[in-house]
Amino acid sequence: MSRVTSRLYRGTDSPMKLILRFVLLAAIGFAPRGAAQSSPTASDAEQQKHLFSKDMTVYVRDFELDAQNVQVDQGVGGQVRPGLIERPSKRKQQDPQALAKKIVDTMSKNLVDDLEKAGYKAERIGLHDPAPSVGALLSGVFTEVDEGNRMHRALIGFGSGSAKMNLYVTLSDLANPQKPLYNVAKEDTSGKKPGAAITMNPYVAAAKFVMEKNAPEKTVKKTAAQISAEAVDHLKRYQVSSASK
Repeated sequence: MSRVTSRLYRGTDSPMKLILRFVLLAAIGFAPRGAAQSSPTASDAEQQKHLFSKDMTVYVRDFELDAQNVQVDQGVGGQVRPGLIERPSKRKQQDPQALAKKIVDTMSKNLVDDLEKAGYKAERIGLHDPAPSVGALLSGVFTEVDEGNRMHRALIGFGSGSAKMNLYVTLSDLANPQKPLYNVAKEDTSGKKPGAAITMNPYVAAAKFVMEKNAPEKTVKKTAAQISAEAVDHLKRYQVSSASK
């Protein structure tokens, strides 16, 4: 397992414990070796159905990361008011949507590259693209916790929420789809509201990573490398021959 520097997280627990700590919620997903075994349940039976083969394609779905919709301030007659944000180079640096897109793009591209280097066929798909009926699906959501200790989809924007965000990632077998990774709170049932309140699904297992919202590109790439390493380990542990599938 790759070692992580303390730059990613400074808390009371060690960075390694917090960043690569597994959150075993149930069913199939990432799961730590040597995890305590419980009595067989329906979810245990479901877990046996999630099997992977070396020749299947691993689809990397863009991770969910919300951004504020910032409107450029217009002056009299529709003229843009002079200031920092309307300059192209500065506007790109400050635009929450551009920043969120850069994080997601960098993450997806590096996950695909890392999986291919490990000998797997990998393909990126958009957040709202329909998933194929066969293959493996790697998906995730960035989250943050508000002052009331309530979880939300992480929101990139000016002064929005915590400086750090958690990333929950799960790997599933598309031939045996699992339940959604999270559920949207009742007041945000459409799920379209940026930074909507959510609860992680207790019937899906996910690996948890921690990253700062303003993380540099090299940190995003490093986190992607950690995720892909755990994904490859999981694919190998549940790998069967193509004939068995």
